[in-house]
Amino acid sequence: MSSIKYILSISLIALTNWAFSQNNATVFLKWKLKAGETITYKTIMQEVDTANRKDFNMNGMAKLMGDSVNADMQKVFKQLSEQAQNMSHFITYLKEQRKNIVEIEIHDNNNLKASGTDTGNMAEVMKSLKDMMSKASGGVTLRGAVYEDGSLESFYTKNDQKNLLATLFELPGRPVKVGDTWSPDVHFLSMDQSFIPDSSFKKNVVTVTNISNAGDEHIVTMNYDIEEYVSGNFMSPFEQTQAPVKMTMKMTHKAVANFSIEKGRWINYEGIMSLSSTGLMGTQTTKKISLVLQ
Repeated sequence: MSSIKYILSISLIALTNWAFSQNNATVFLKWKLKAGETITYKTIMQEVDTANRKDFNMNGMAKLMGDSVNADMQKVFKQLSEQAQNMSHFITYLKEQRKNIVEIEIHDNNNLKASGTDTGNMAEVMKSLKDMMSKASGGVTLRGAVYEDGSLESFYTKNDQKNLLATLFELPGRPVKVGDTWSPDVHFLSMDQSFIPDSSFKKNVVTVTNISNAGDEHIVTMNYDIEEYVSGNFMSPFEQTQAPVKMTMKMTHKAVANFSIEKGRWINYEGIMSLSSTGLMGTQTTKKISLVLQ
C-alpha cells in the first residue's frame, strides 16, 4: 500500500511540474512569512547614465517670477542634487506583525558627510540640511504595508512613497497565467491648477512572461512597463500677467522581477527608473532600482 502511495505521489508531482512547464498554469502570488520571520532585501537606487544627467534647476520658475534665480539658490539645488546621488543604498525589511498584513520599512544605509567647502550664510544653510540628512542616516525613510495578496494596505502613505511601495511590493491580487497583465497603483506625475495641459499619456502594464521550474520552486517572471508623460503651460501663481512657461515631464519605469510561489517573495527585482523635465523645473536622471534577497 505504501508503495502505491509513493508511486501516486511521484506521479502527482510529475504531473504538476508538467503543467507548469506548459506555461498555461494559473497561479496566485502571495507574500508568505513565517511567525517572527523578517524578509530582508538589499535595496539599491543608484544613479546611472551620469553622462546625460542634468541637475535640478529652477530657471523656469525664475522666469515666471520675472527675475533670475539667485546664484546661492542655484548652488543649494546643485549640492542637494549631489547629496541625492550619494543616497543610493538602503535595506528593506518585511514583517507580518498584524495578521495577513505585511509591514514594510526601508532604512537608509548611506553615510553622508558635510563637505565643509561652503562659505558665509550659505555654509550655515547647507550645514543644517546636511546635518538633518545625516541624522536620518540609518533610520526609516519609508514605512508602509501591503496585504498578503500584495494589494496596498497603507492608503494613508504620502503619494511619492505609495508609488515606491506599489512599484516594488504590490502583487496582482488575483490569479494570473502567462500572458496576463495587471496595473499597480502607481501615479508618478501630479500637477495643480496652475498647469494647463496640451497633451498627456500614461501606460501602466505589468505582464506575466513566464512560469518556470527551479528545483522545487515555481518562479513567476514579470515585466514592468510604466510610463507617464505630460506637456503644457504653467501659469504663474505670483503674477497673472506673466507669460506662461512651456513645460514637459516624463517618468518611466522598466523592470524584470522573479517571484517564488512556494517561498512567497521576490527572488530578485531589477529595474530602471528615469525622470526628465523641461521648462519650469529642468532635470534628467536615470536610476537603477534593485531588490537583492539577503
